[in-house]
Amino acid sequence: MYQNLKYLIKHSAVILVILFFVRICFAIAFVPINLISSNLGVLPRLLFNVLRFDIQVVCYVLLLPTVLTLVFAALHKPWTERLLSRFRKVYFSIVCVLLLAISGIDMGFFANFNSHINLTFFDFFNEEPVSLIQTVWEEYHCVYEAIAFLLVTIPVLLLIRRIESGNSSSRQSVRSSTVPTPSRRRIVSLSAILLSYVAFLVIGMRGSVRRFPLQIEDTFVSNQKILNDLVPNAVYMFKKAYKEKKNAFRMEGTADLLRQYKFKSLQEALDVYTEGKVKMQNNDTLAALQRALFAEVGDSLKQPQPNIVIIYSESWSNYLFNLQQKNAEMYFGLERHFKEGLLFRNFQSVQNGTVASLENLYVSTPFPRFFASAYRFKTLPTSIALPFKASNYTTIFMSGMDAAWENCTEALGHQQFDAIYDKFFILKDYPRATYNSIGVYDEYLFQALLDKLNKPSEKRQMITVMTTTNHPPFEFPKDLTLPPLPDSFYGKKCFAEHNRKVLDKYLTGFRYYNKALNDFLNRFKASAAAKNTILVITGDHNVRVILNHDAIDKRYEHSVPLYVYLPPYLRKEAYNKLTNRWGSHDDILATLAPFAFRNTKYFKMGKNLLDTSVSDSTYYSANVEQIESIPTYRKKAERLTAARNLLRLVYFTKVLH
Repeated sequence: MYQNLKYLIKHSAVILVILFFVRICFAIAFVPINLISSNLGVLPRLLFNVLRFDIQVVCYVLLLPTVLTLVFAALHKPWTERLLSRFRKVYFSIVCVLLLAISGIDMGFFANFNSHINLTFFDFFNEEPVSLIQTVWEEYHCVYEAIAFLLVTIPVLLLIRRIESGNSSSRQSVRSSTVPTPSRRRIVSLSAILLSYVAFLVIGMRGSVRRFPLQIEDTFVSNQKILNDLVPNAVYMFKKAYKEKKNAFRMEGTADLLRQYKFKSLQEALDVYTEGKVKMQNNDTLAALQRALFAEVGDSLKQPQPNIVIIYSESWSNYLFNLQQKNAEMYFGLERHFKEGLLFRNFQSVQNGTVASLENLYVSTPFPRFFASAYRFKTLPTSIALPFKASNYTTIFMSGMDAAWENCTEALGHQQFDAIYDKFFILKDYPRATYNSIGVYDEYLFQALLDKLNKPSEKRQMITVMTTTNHPPFEFPKDLTLPPLPDSFYGKKCFAEHNRKVLDKYLTGFRYYNKALNDFLNRFKASAAAKNTILVITGDHNVRVILNHDAIDKRYEHSVPLYVYLPPYLRKEAYNKLTNRWGSHDDILATLAPFAFRNTKYFKMGKNLLDTSVSDSTYYSANVEQIESIPTYRKKAERLTAARNLLRLVYFTKVLH
C-alpha cells in the first residue's frame, strides 16, 4: 500500500505542475509585468492562496483512487496491484486531459469576457448544437488552440505512463522475492504515514484549518482585479458557476402570481397601488408597470446637492438600545447625536439577512440570491446608482470586508457603481489598520469614509457603506476596552441565549459598533463634510439568536433604527415632528430623492419619510415577515404591499426576460 500511495503522490505532483503551468500562461497572457513588480508585497499571499486552491483540486481528484487503494489493500490479492496501476493510468490520464481542456476554455472565456468561467458560461449551451459549434469555430482560433492543446497533453500522458511503468518493474521485483512479515515498527510507521495522508486529504478538500473553509473571498489578495484573477483555478470557478446555475431562482407566470397575491388582474393591482392613476393602455404591461413603479424628479432643487452616505450597520438592533441603564452602557454617546438628528424607531429592515438587504437596497430585487445569479452581469433599470449618476454623482461602495463576498464586486460594478473600496484598499491606504476574519474593523472603515468625504471631489458623492465587525465570530480589536456589564444584566427575560459567553459576544459587538459610530459622528460633525453631507444610518437586519421574542413586543422582531443627519442648510423644524412614522429600508431612497435627484427617474418602492404634506397615519413598515402600521391602517398597508410586490415581480420577470 505504501508504494501505491507514493504513486498517488507522484500523480498529484503532475496535476500541481499542470495547474501551475496554466497560471504561468495566464500571467503571460493577461497580467502586465509592471503590475506584478509594483505589487510584490502581495505575492506571498497570492502564491499561498494559489496553492490552497490547487491542492483542493488535487485532494478531490485523489479521493476515488485513495478509496480503491485502501479497499484493495484490505483484500491482500496479487492481482490488485496490476488492476490499480491500470486504473490509475486511465483515471489520471482522463483527469489531466480534462484539467487542460477546462483550463484552456477558462482562458478563452477570460480573453473574451474579462472574467473566469461564470454563470453566463452555460448560456452557450442554450443554443442549437450546430449553432454552438459554428459560433466556437468562427470566434475562436480552434486550429491553433487544438495544436497547443496536443503539444501540452501528449507529454503529460507520456509522463503518466512512465510513472506507472515504474510500478510495473517494481511489481516484477516483488514477485521474484519473498515478502517478509512486517515488523511492529514498520506497522507503526505505515499507520503514521496513512493517518498523515488522510489528514492531508481532509484539510486539502476543506482548503483551510481555520474557522472558514476555502471560499470565493480567498481569491481576493489585493486591490488589483487582474492579480486576484490569478488566484482561482478553472475547476473552482466552473464548480462555483455550476452551483449558482443550480440554485438560480425560478420566475413564475403572471397568472400564478395573481392567484398568489389574490388579485383578479394586473389592472386591479395597479388601481390599488396607484389609487387608479395608472391604466393599462394597448395591452402594454411593461409601460404601465414603469409608470406605476418609477417616480420622476424634475429640476426643483433650490439648494446645492449634498453628498449622500447610506450606512448599513451589521446586526444593528433597535431593541438593544432599550436596555440602557446606569451601570449598563449601550449608547456610548449616541444619545446626543440621536437628539440632534432625526431618529426613527418605528422602523424595520425589509429583508432579514445581510446580502438580501444589500440586494434590496441596490437593485430592489424581489428574487433572493440575485447577486449569485447570471443577472448580476446585467445593469438593471432599478439600480440605485443610476439616478445618482444621472444627477451628476460619483457612486461608491465601501466596506471593511472582502468585496468578493457574495459577488459584490461583480454585481455592483455592473450596477454602475464607479468604485468598490473594500478591505484591500483600506489596508493599502491605512497600513496600521487591523482586521479579523470578516474584515477590517469598523473604526478604520469610518476613518476611510471620513477622509473620502473631506477629500476634494469634482462631483458630489453617493457612498453606500457596509460594516462588518458586529458579526460572528465576533473578533474585536485587541486594545478594545468597554465598561463591564453587571452579572444581573445577562439574566434578563428578553434574552433567549443563556450561555453567558455567547451572549456577551453579541452584546460586545453591538456596544463596540455604537462606540465606533459615536467616535465617527463626533469627528464627522467637526469636519467640513458635515456642512454638505446627508448621513443615513440603519441596520442591515436585527440581531439574531439572542432575543426572546415571546418576552418582548413583536414590533421589535425585525426592527432596526434609522438615524438621519441633515446638513444645516437642509434642516427644517417640521422634520422633528415626523420621526414617529412607520418606515422600512424601502423608504430610504424616496426620502433622499428630493434632496439629490435632478431630472431623472428612480425605482420608488417606499415613501418620503420627510414629506410634511402627508398624514403620519398613511405610513407603514413592510418587512418580508410582518407589516407594521397604526392598527386602523393595517389592512390597507397589507393590500398595498401585496399589490406592490406583485407588480414588482411581474416587472422584473419582463425586464430579465
